[in-house]
Amino acid sequence: MPKRPFIKRIMALSLCVCSVAAFSACDALGGLFPMNSSTQKSIADGVTLSVFKTDHPVSLIQTEVDAYLSADSEQLVSDFLPAGAYRHDQGKPFSIEYELSSETLVSAERMIVEFSFDKNFSDIVYKEVFSGSPMTLDVYNLQTGATYFYRVTAEFEDSSKVSAETSVKTAPSPRMLYISGASNVRDIGGWKTEDGKTIKQGMLYRGSEIDGGKNTGHVDFCLDGKGIKQLRGLGIKTDFDLRAESVKVGEYSMLGADVTRNFYDAAQYQSILEPQNAARTKKIFSDLAKPEAYPVYLHCTHGVDRAGSTVLILEALLGVGKADLVRDYELSAFYYNYKHVNRELQNGGTVLDLIEGLEGYKGATLAEKTANFLLSIGVTQAEIDSIRGIFLDE
Repeated sequence: MPKRPFIKRIMALSLCVCSVAAFSACDALGGLFPMNSSTQKSIADGVTLSVFKTDHPVSLIQTEVDAYLSADSEQLVSDFLPAGAYRHDQGKPFSIEYELSSETLVSAERMIVEFSFDKNFSDIVYKEVFSGSPMTLDVYNLQTGATYFYRVTAEFEDSSKVSAETSVKTAPSPRMLYISGASNVRDIGGWKTEDGKTIKQGMLYRGSEIDGGKNTGHVDFCLDGKGIKQLRGLGIKTDFDLRAESVKVGEYSMLGADVTRNFYDAAQYQSILEPQNAARTKKIFSDLAKPEAYPVYLHCTHGVDRAGSTVLILEALLGVGKADLVRDYELSAFYYNYKHVNRELQNGGTVLDLIEGLEGYKGATLAEKTANFLLSIGVTQAEIDSIRGIFLDE
């Protein structure tokens, strides 16, 4: 191997981690554990690559979000943010610490990180390439409450390489994503239902508009090249656009011509329950019953009102309890001014009024009552069963 400039890369690891087995509104997600000093080493052609491992679950949510989810369910989100606070909605990366060294002079042309749920790496679920030997290998948007096996490879300009493998557990929590050019993006998966099931991750993502919609006044909500790559990397097949078609920009979704885009002009809050909005709500849930539509990106403008209301009905149908429905809705406040999202303030309706309206339907549980609401507007039992089959683990 030819001589190369010596480089030794170690980045500080500062991670909020958690040891709980599942998350809900009453779970304690906090706790900070020291990094374990064990390493996985690989030596090739005189070069040593060491990847440092932490033996505790790694938290991927911001500290303020953690505190909110750990608090009593009666506490408002406004207790955890100063007035007007923005942008606590993005998930934290998993930051990889490694060391590349040799008795001779070495440097990497690039670093490659690959993740799999299989220790044999038979299925790579995430891959990222970093130019050179950066001080930080930050990996965003991993699933929460999961065990990953990952491989770090240093590749040199003469095509020689050295790799090391280890594993990491991510703490259970809502999965809040970083998508460049979008806001308030999160996976609805991971929430527990009242009968002990878990909503699958990787099926439906909800968030802000992604195309700087015409006349919406938020042209900053527009994916850049990185954001398009990030969302496409999640495998999105359908763009569920809850806005009116009049705001559309371009003939295709920002995610590409191969991604189906549907407009719904959706209602929000308790107005969803009004007869004049039945047809548009039925269309949304009939489309959500189609397995071929997934994974889905569902959005309005901010990802707060129409998206928040639609997702609340979906999660209620799946069996998420009232306290967690409110918690999930209020997570949008970590992006947007909490006064707009606070459950007790009017914004053309409130989330509590929507839940109260659903509770007015027949049924022993909120899930049954929500199913009966959907049946009343024309969604079929077969479609309801399909939605539950798509999202719920057995």
